[in-house]
Amino acid sequence: MKSAMTNNVKIITIDEKKIIKQTIILTILLSILFTGINYYLHRDLSFSILRFIFGAAIYLIVSLALVIANEVLNIFIYRYRCKVARESISLSINLEKGLIYTKTTEKIKNGQYQSVFLTSFSFTGVLPLAFGFAVGSYPLLLASASFIAGGLANFKGINKLRKFPDECLVQDIPENFSVIVYLDNEEKPS
Repeated sequence: MKSAMTNNVKIITIDEKKIIKQTIILTILLSILFTGINYYLHRDLSFSILRFIFGAAIYLIVSLALVIANEVLNIFIYRYRCKVARESISLSINLEKGLIYTKTTEKIKNGQYQSVFLTSFSFTGVLPLAFGFAVGSYPLLLASASFIAGGLANFKGINKLRKFPDECLVQDIPENFSVIVYLDNEEKPS
C-alpha cells in the first residue's frame, strides 16, 4: 500500500497487481479451510457429475447474488447512513478489471466510510458463510470464500484509514484502488 502526502491531503493507494495475487491466494486458502471445516461438521462429501454441475450453478448464482446484494447495501448505506445525495451515488462496472463497485462523488466522514464496507461485508460475507456451514452447502461456502477474499483490498484500506480521525473527510476512488483523505475538516461534504 502506497501513500502520498500533499498539503493536508493524503492519498492512500493499494497496489492493484499485488492485491489481485493476494486475493487469489486467499480465495484458495479459504476454500480449502471452509471445505475442511464443513466436512468435519457434516461428514458428507460425495461426487457425481450431476452434483458438480448443480453445485457450479449454485456457486455462480450465489456469487452474483452476493455481489448485487453488497452493492445494493452500499447504495442504501451511502444514502441513509452517510446522508449523501442520491445523485452523487453511482454503480460502476469495470469489465477490464473485473470490478463492480458503488461510489459517491461526495466526501464523507472517515468513520462513516469505514462503516459502509464493514456493514455490507457483515451481511453479504459473514452471514452467508454462517448459513453455508449451518446447511452444509459446499457451493455456498466456496462463494463465500471468494467473496470474503475479494474484500481484502477494502480491509487493507480500512486498516490504513484507522490511523486518521473518524471526523476527517474521505473520498473513495475505487477504480484506482485509492482513497483521498482530507485532513482539513473545514471543507464540508458536497
